[in-house]
Amino acid sequence: MLLAREENSVKTYAKLKDEYLYLKSFLNVAGVNLTDIDKMKE
Repeated sequence: MLLAREENSVKTYAKLKDEYLYLKSFLNVAGVNLTDIDKMKE
């Protein structure tokens, strides 16, 4: 996690959120039900 070493936590959070949303959309297309395991609430 190179981003975690950076001083700017806002940039780190934004990048991790982008990766999270990409993974979530990919799993959704694959048919995985994420409603039970999704702990990130906005």
